Formats: sequence, C-alpha cells, structure tokens
Amino acid sequence: MCKIGIFTFLLLLNWATIDAKGAVGQGAIALLTPDVADKLQLTDGQKQKIQAIARATSRKFGDTQKAKAGQPGLKEELEKIRQGGQDEAVALLTAEQNAIWVQLAGQAQPGPPLVVQPGGTKSKSTTGSPDRDDAIAARSLIIPTIAEMKNPPSRDAFGPSASLLQTHPHSPRGDGYVVLTDQTDPKAIAALTRLAEFRHGTIVNTPSLGDLYKSAAEYGRLEQELRRLAPKYVAIAPKPESYRENMHLCMLKLLSSLEDQPGLGVFPGYLVAEDASKLSDLIDRTIAFQPITRAEIKPVSLGTIEDDGVTRYRSYQKAKVLQKMFKEQGKESPAVFIVTNPNLAAREDFPKLDAGAGEIAMMPGSRREAFGKLSDPVVEAMSGKNVLLMFGHGLPDRLCGAKVSAFAPLNFSNELVFCGSCMSASPPHADRVNLENQSATKRFGTLAMDNGAVMVLGHMGLCGGFPEVYPMAENVFAGLSVGEAYQRVMNGLIGNKPIPDYYAQPASGQINPNDPANNLLLILWADPALVPIKE
Repeated sequence: MCKIGIFTFLLLLNWATIDAKGAVGQGAIALLTPDVADKLQLTDGQKQKIQAIARATSRKFGDTQKAKAGQPGLKEELEKIRQGGQDEAVALLTAEQNAIWVQLAGQAQPGPPLVVQPGGTKSKSTTGSPDRDDAIAARSLIIPTIAEMKNPPSRDAFGPSASLLQTHPHSPRGDGYVVLTDQTDPKAIAALTRLAEFRHGTIVNTPSLGDLYKSAAEYGRLEQELRRLAPKYVAIAPKPESYRENMHLCMLKLLSSLEDQPGLGVFPGYLVAEDASKLSDLIDRTIAFQPITRAEIKPVSLGTIEDDGVTRYRSYQKAKVLQKMFKEQGKESPAVFIVTNPNLAAREDFPKLDAGAGEIAMMPGSRREAFGKLSDPVVEAMSGKNVLLMFGHGLPDRLCGAKVSAFAPLNFSNELVFCGSCMSASPPHADRVNLENQSATKRFGTLAMDNGAVMVLGHMGLCGGFPEVYPMAENVFAGLSVGEAYQRVMNGLIGNKPIPDYYAQPASGQINPNDPANNLLLILWADPALVPIKE
C-alpha cells in the first residue's frame, strides 16, 4: 500500500476512538468503534465485511486524494467516498441493529441507492436480507414521543411520514355563524334552520355549490355576502350531488378571499350526508352533543401492516406512537393492527404484537387480501370508544386492510374519527379521478357518520396521513373547535401559495399524488363550531 493509502487508513482507524454519537458520518469504520460495535452486537462475519469495506474505502479515498490533489471539489468527492463506505456498512445491519444505529447516531442514516427495476418499481426485500428498504423501514420500528417527532435529530430519523405539519392561529375578522347551502329538500332546510338558530347564525342559499366554480357572478355575490356577514364559522351543507373536489376547491378559494392575508379567513366544516333524513340526524346529534373532558377521552388507534417496501411499518409506528402518548397521559389505549401481507408476517424484522401490551392483531391467511370482517377481539377493542385514529392505505371501498363494510358492526355514536387513509371521504361522482364504477360504494366517512359519529376528518384523494391528521387531533384535544383545528391544518397546507386550479376532467386512472390540488383535499365533516373536548 502506498504511503498516502496507509495514512488514510490509519486516519480512518483513528476515528474509532470517538464515541458513538461522534462516529456518525466518519465512514464504515464508525460501526467498529468499541462502544458502537458492542451495542450493535455485530457478528464476526459482519465485522469482517465492514473491515473489508473500510479497506476498500481507504484505497479509493487515497487514490482520489492523490490523483486530484489541489483540484476544486476534492473535499466534496472525498466526503462522498467516506459516506458511501458508511452506507455500504450500514446496509449489512439487520433491521434491529439499524434501529439501534439510528438511535446511537442521533440521526437517520441513508443506505445504498435504491435499485430501480424495469417498469420503475423499487427493489424490495421479502427474504430479510438487509438493503436500503430494510434500513429505511427499520426507522419506523422506533417509537418516538410526539415531542421527539416535533424536534427530530434529522428529517427522516423516524422513517416515512414521521414529520408533523406546523400550524399557527389565524383568527377570523368576525364572530358570526353562517350555513352556506344549496339544499332544497324541506327536511334538510328544517334541520339546517335548527342548527342556524342554535348557533345564532344565518343561512345563505346558493343554487348549486357543485357548479359554483363555473359561475363568476354567483361566486362574487357570495363573496360580498360573506364579507358583509363577517362569519367566524362557515358550515357548508352541499346536496349529495354537489359534493365534489372542485366544489371543495371553490370553497377554499371563496373562504380565502375574505381577507387580504393568505389562507382561510374563517373556521369551516362540511355537513355531509347521503340524504335529508341522515342530515337531520347529524344535526340533531350535533345540537345534543355534550363536550367531554380530557379525562373522559377513550381512544383507540388502528394501523395497517401491508406494504413490502420502505413504508411497511409506518402505520404500525403511528398507532404505537399514539398508544405511547395516551399512556403518558395515564390512559390505556388499545392499538389495533390489521396485517394483510403474509410475507411480512414471516420477516425477521416483523414486530412482536403482544395482546398483553394492548396490541390486538388480525393476521392474514395464506394469501394477501382485504378482510371482509373484523375479528371479535378487534370489534371489542374498537367498541365503547369516543376517539378513533386510523392509518393505512385506502380506496373508495376499503381502507386499513379491510373492506369498508367490515366496519359496519361498529357503533360510532358521538365519536371523533380522525382518518389518515386515502379516499375515505371521496365523492361518488369525482372530479379528480373517474370513480363512476364505484359511485354506489359507501365510503368509510359516510359509514362512520351513518353509525353515529359526530365528526370525521377524511380525505377526498390521496392523504398525507399522520403528518396532517395528528396536528388536527392535537388541536381538538387542546380544546379548540373542530373548525378552528381544521383551519389551522389547511392553512399549514396552503401556505403562501394560491389555491390550485380546478380539475378539468376526471382522470381515467390513478394520477400524480403530488398534484397541488390533491394536497388540499383533506376535509372535515362536522359542524365547525363543535367543541368536543373542554379544557
């Protein structure tokens, strides 16, 4: 070995004298520091491979340093070599070791680049052999506190979907209450009149909320009327056929136009029901609802384990985070896990689910499928609760690893439902994608309301999940009205950007999840003035 190579390897070895936290970023040899190696419990085989990686990195480091001495960009190139060696070494760790490494390091460690297979799919490990997917997925096995999630050691320290949307107060100019509706059914109008009288508010009628975005004149009239009334709360009560994504985007534009600063200038919410009779029932429940104290909260969380890739444990993590949070508050809270993928249950890194720790699991059979029925233990765990937080994939007819109809036996009376699944509140006749073949399928949000819920937070499209759902729940738990909590989250999503354009026509298939309008399709079904939890 040349002198410069010997010097470089010795330099790498000298890094082994620093502690675990300081070892981060110092190359493959960082994993062999005595303190780190002992905690990781590296096998002899792993140590030999990491030593080989360190030697190869040393040679490449030295050769590059010699060949490009004095050239611009050398420092950055050497850092890439060092980091590449560490990434290669970290990829040798098991999922459990990687979780320990992340905790020791105090930051998330990237692994080797994702391998993209033909067709654009990412390589996935179903055999338990470590790769970058495993390294990233292992971060979701860390169960942080909410405080740690708000101030993580690095952006991705706790895996996918572990950041939290920042929200801020935004007080409306007025203090009135407005019901904005296109309902014409006498029973619906009578119910809305009861609500307006209960809230000392005003009903504002419009011919069609669904077509409002097409009528500049009617939009302008409503804008002037709302400015005159100066509401604090706006309850939007669309006819079933008006409930569409473009209607929601039009409401966001309208309610953002009431003052000069960006964002929603009022506290909004939607009164959505399949028909006038169910709308009347919802309003009667709302008027009769009695706030509960924080001590009276009876929560349950639900997470799904279904993916093969890096996100396979993210919903599991979120349910455990909430269980941990409630336990810190002195509440025993069951966590329900629906596992749909038999391959995952056979993995070495699959979490041990313990009924004694309040973990109720539904395990898959021999093939992957959505459950058509909830097990008796799951129904028991989810019954008698007044707060439900749920996370997992969603489609119009299924979510969280089960068909929507599987939740039909549950009684949601006066329950607050925070749903982080996609399409849980998607319209039967949609503007974003063509859902006509599922127009008769009952959405989860509708089922929950039919079964007695007083509030549902759902999504019309592809949901961002925990990062936007938890802040909403946190503000409700703090004693805010559901409309104010929702406004804070929506303004966090809107930021300083204008509301995106309307959808021109429904797409025939799945569309880009990053389209700007989709990000704003989080939707609250409830009377916005409802204050469910008193301080």
